[in-house]
Amino acid sequence: MQSSNELYQTLKDHTNSDGLPIIQKGHFQILTQKYGKEVFRDTLATFIAAERPTFPLKHISIYDMEDCFKQLRTEKHTKSLITDADVMEKFDDYQYPYSTHGLGVIDASNKFNTASNYFCQDLRLNCGSYGFRAPIDVWNTGTPKDIWKCLGPIWRGINNVSKDKDGNLIGGNLCQDSYISAFRLGTYIATQFKPLVAKCIYEMTNASKVLDTSCGWGDRLCGFFASNASEYIGCDPNPNTYERYQQECIEYERILGNESNPLVQVNSNRFQSQGTKKVTIYRCGAEDLPWESISNIDCAFTSPPYFSTEEYNKGGEHQEDQSWSKFNEYESWRDNFYIPVSRNSFKSLNENGVLAVNIFDPQIKGKRYRSSDELCNDVFLNPYFIGQVGMRIMQRPQGKSKFKTEDGSFDKRQMDEFMKRTFIENIWCFSKNSETELFPKPSTLDAFWN
Repeated sequence: MQSSNELYQTLKDHTNSDGLPIIQKGHFQILTQKYGKEVFRDTLATFIAAERPTFPLKHISIYDMEDCFKQLRTEKHTKSLITDADVMEKFDDYQYPYSTHGLGVIDASNKFNTASNYFCQDLRLNCGSYGFRAPIDVWNTGTPKDIWKCLGPIWRGINNVSKDKDGNLIGGNLCQDSYISAFRLGTYIATQFKPLVAKCIYEMTNASKVLDTSCGWGDRLCGFFASNASEYIGCDPNPNTYERYQQECIEYERILGNESNPLVQVNSNRFQSQGTKKVTIYRCGAEDLPWESISNIDCAFTSPPYFSTEEYNKGGEHQEDQSWSKFNEYESWRDNFYIPVSRNSFKSLNENGVLAVNIFDPQIKGKRYRSSDELCNDVFLNPYFIGQVGMRIMQRPQGKSKFKTEDGSFDKRQMDEFMKRTFIENIWCFSKNSETELFPKPSTLDAFWN
């Protein structure tokens, strides 16, 4: 790697209060053309590794969070329900595919994510995966080479960089969004669950009392507070997120009109919030919940930690309680965590209750583990399986080589048709009432919206 002392000093002279180099469009172009992209990239990587400026998290003020939450509260869940989507699943050989067992699709916007991202953004962006490091980890501890690998997109189209007729790079800048966009492509980003999806599930099931056996990043807790449900029971072994959930309860209660502190019972392993709504969260894995005291649940909805995928709280206190650390073989994860927790969740339901599990089959080192089929085929749960709900997610980019005519040339029509389809993750649903209908019938859908 080749860096420039002069350019290094220029970066240092243009830092913000967090020590982050900020270079405006015209100046960025001049520096790129003067030193060349590679020297600029090398020098920037060297600077970040040496100076360690604060990672540029997306700026979310408490007012942004509050405004977003209020919008989520008033959003009608029926606007997100679709029953005639042309669906594409990750795998085309599920035993219970959407084509024959699909109930409908939740096409929920991510515009409400700020309402929960405000609380856990930093923790989520410091959560890596097996073999892939998280953005904040690379930024704070990575070598210049590690950081260099992430910076390439700063000189590409996502940062408004292009080439003029002579092949010179023009445009671009260095701002917080530039860094965030580059590191999103160069590292592993733990997924944020859409709070609106959680709200939809709770409203679709007419739930009052809900159970979430994997609180995640507080996104389903946010959806609960924005829904008509009144009681939430959840768990998470991570002590860091456990504290953030308490902050969520305080702030959401304040927005809902409760100015007093709603936390009535707080210790290191369990807290309860009692205000306009009731929340009980345990700091433990779902396999260790006090199941004998959990009953009469209307909706048990969760997205369990997939096997061998995300390393929550790696290196932190109580890491040993995380499912990825505790169950490091698939059969152990399935037989001691995934299936028993799903069964216990179902047993906790009332006579009309619904269990909804968002999971698809993980692929680890080229091997696919059939978590979805194993859930639906479980000897205890299978008689109560009512179908799957599709949760729309962003279509994954595909290379032009995927769309060819018989002579091997690019077929734009194929690509356009592909992009029109609705790519989903699966939510596998079970109910104690075989007559449960989660989606309104097509003939009544318009009236249901109004």
